[in-house]
Amino acid sequence: MRAGTRGFPALLAALTLASALAAACASAPPSQVAQQWYDLGNAWLDKGDWKKAGEAYSKAIAINPAFAGASFNLARALVEAGDYEGALSILALLAKRDPGNIRLISTRAYALYKKGDAAGALAAYREALKLDPYAPDAVFNVALLELASGDAKAAVADLERLTLAKADDGQAFLVLGRARDKLALTDEDGSPRPRAAVLAAYDRSRALAAYEKAQALGKADADGLERMAALYGDDDRYTEEMDALEAVVKADPKRGADWFALARLRLVVAEDADKGLADLKSALDAGFADKDAAAALLAEPDLPERAKVLELLKSKSLDQ
Repeated sequence: MRAGTRGFPALLAALTLASALAAACASAPPSQVAQQWYDLGNAWLDKGDWKKAGEAYSKAIAINPAFAGASFNLARALVEAGDYEGALSILALLAKRDPGNIRLISTRAYALYKKGDAAGALAAYREALKLDPYAPDAVFNVALLELASGDAKAAVADLERLTLAKADDGQAFLVLGRARDKLALTDEDGSPRPRAAVLAAYDRSRALAAYEKAQALGKADADGLERMAALYGDDDRYTEEMDALEAVVKADPKRGADWFALARLRLVVAEDADKGLADLKSALDAGFADKDAAAALLAEPDLPERAKVLELLKSKSLDQ
């Protein structure tokens, strides 16, 4: 999901100490000692020590049972520590006091997702979006869950709404590109559409525009850049395809297939033998071993430096 390892870390990071939950739910300001334990818990939470954070919040709650902010952050710590049921129990109690609190609902969605209940997480996020169509990260996360469940149409609609409202959300544009791709590349039952049908009917410019925006905002990953290259190639935009492939191998130098694709373009299209041979060597060093692709390269009638290309391929037994 959002950021990092694609869990929900950005969602939790957005749930700051200034959360309206504490003000809305707490019947009285916490005592000085409870506040100190709460502040210590926040420090441990920021460092990722969920156990110590949970212990500190628990002490704050023991002193002030109505300290809703401590209860809320305890739930956050429990989720990260893997105690999903404990976190959900606390969130359910807090929700009784404040049933329309979007942060509570979103955190419940996170806990359900971590627990492995994707359907429950999706339902919870949709509950939050009914209250606020632009709830922080909820639109993005619900779109990811929709995409994972195969509902690319809903994901596209949500992400288009999000990117219209937040034109600087590079991750949203990246996933929008993937959602538009999936919507075009698969039938309603999830089966792949024939390539000829896709090329004939798919408006590739819409997915490409989303990937390009993600790249401009610094959020295009290697997979997104690779897909950009493929879309450029489908439209015979070879200069842009090479630029995208350069960005791919810069982001992940171990992608042998992308090094090879770049080498082929440099040799066959750009007729840049020096860079093409260097890229081919990088492809082989990265483990490229596709004999059919190698044979197709050797079959190019005007292949420059054919002898050197053959020598490189022969060194990895890809010459026949």
